[in-house]
Amino acid sequence: MAATHPLDHFRNWCPLLLALASCTASQPAISSSQDYYSTKEIQYNDRVYVPTIHTVQLFKKGFELSPAIIALGGEEPLVLRFDDFSPDAQSLSYTVVHCNADWQPSDLSASQYIQGMPTDFVPTPRQSFNTLQPFLEYELEFPNDMMRPTVAGNYLMKVFRGTDQEDLVLTRRFLVFEDRVQIDASIVPTRNVERRDMDQQLDLTLRYAGITVPDPFSDLHVTVLQNNRWDDARTGFNPKFIRDAELIYDQPKEGLFTGNNEWRGVDLKNLRYATLHVSRYATSPEGLVEAFLLPDEKREFKVYLDLPDINGKYLVKNDLTPGDPLGADYIYVDFTLPRTTEQANGDVYVYGGISDFQCKKEFRCAWDEQKKAYSARVLLKQGYLDYVYAFLPNGSTVPDLSLLEGSHFQTENDYLVLVYVRDYQLRCDRLMGLRFLNSRKG
Repeated sequence: MAATHPLDHFRNWCPLLLALASCTASQPAISSSQDYYSTKEIQYNDRVYVPTIHTVQLFKKGFELSPAIIALGGEEPLVLRFDDFSPDAQSLSYTVVHCNADWQPSDLSASQYIQGMPTDFVPTPRQSFNTLQPFLEYELEFPNDMMRPTVAGNYLMKVFRGTDQEDLVLTRRFLVFEDRVQIDASIVPTRNVERRDMDQQLDLTLRYAGITVPDPFSDLHVTVLQNNRWDDARTGFNPKFIRDAELIYDQPKEGLFTGNNEWRGVDLKNLRYATLHVSRYATSPEGLVEAFLLPDEKREFKVYLDLPDINGKYLVKNDLTPGDPLGADYIYVDFTLPRTTEQANGDVYVYGGISDFQCKKEFRCAWDEQKKAYSARVLLKQGYLDYVYAFLPNGSTVPDLSLLEGSHFQTENDYLVLVYVRDYQLRCDRLMGLRFLNSRKG
């Protein structure tokens, strides 16, 4: 007799589970990382302040894998989407805060950068269906008829309970830009011959005709991201040559990145069968599906292998309910990385879009001396996910993605160049230009 898939035991009970969820309080799968939620003080980055909130996404409408970037005055909105394991719908509101290039609030008042209402309500959530883990999904489009930005720059979206902006639920970064600065950029081999096989060097030239920049060294700020990672954002660029309205940076040291390796990937969009990287499915003690991944190979000393990836992003999807994230269930995923010895002087994390490109406690790997392996068990929403194993040295805030994964110049990476210009009349930094760049395609 063929083995019965663990999900089949529950499929016929899903309607009953949903009915019970509507009248009784379900037990949310709350993260053990209580210190992460111990403060309500606002953080000007991507953060969740309530442990029942999961899978926060902010992307351009129609393309879930896009970064949260819109043109000033453009018609394409962003979509904010997140799940709440609480059984009852909450009255949530949101607003946006204009920030300078360093992600600190600018001196602008809300009326100076918002057209419309300074705050608005988040639409009523929808209930999940056919999922073992019930949840409420909130979704918001921005800009909208009630609120839209009028000044380019960095923005932080705040979601809070009721009308109390101090009672935070989550914060999310997004960018609003003007196309005023011409950016010529390319990825080239570094001049350091010893690092040429491992690193990628950004070469950069800016042209800002028609824009007044009294002092290019203090009034113009450049930020560069690799694969949309704000934890390793590069700043402090200074031009080597200035002529008229042109700045030449000529392989700046701030633009030197480790190439790292291609991201590992696993397909969990359909739980009826085990995909290439999945060993087996089982029923977890919590009553959810649990996916045990095959042990990941050690790659730090391997030659480069060109593998397709989505550069760390996270796509939420259930193939049995295409196009509707309400049918994508939550599952436990078990990661394993064999190692000869435990890595000293730091911790190992499963890292990527699934962790908001942060080293969160619930993604930290435990060392098993008997098995000689790192392992992590993480609750995730099903879909397709990229990940790597990141090493965070003690006392550091920037993880090392090459120590456990290796680093190669050939690795395909996405880069984003952001150019901010200081506006002395408004007393803020405006995002006056950006450039998407791929290490292979330019």
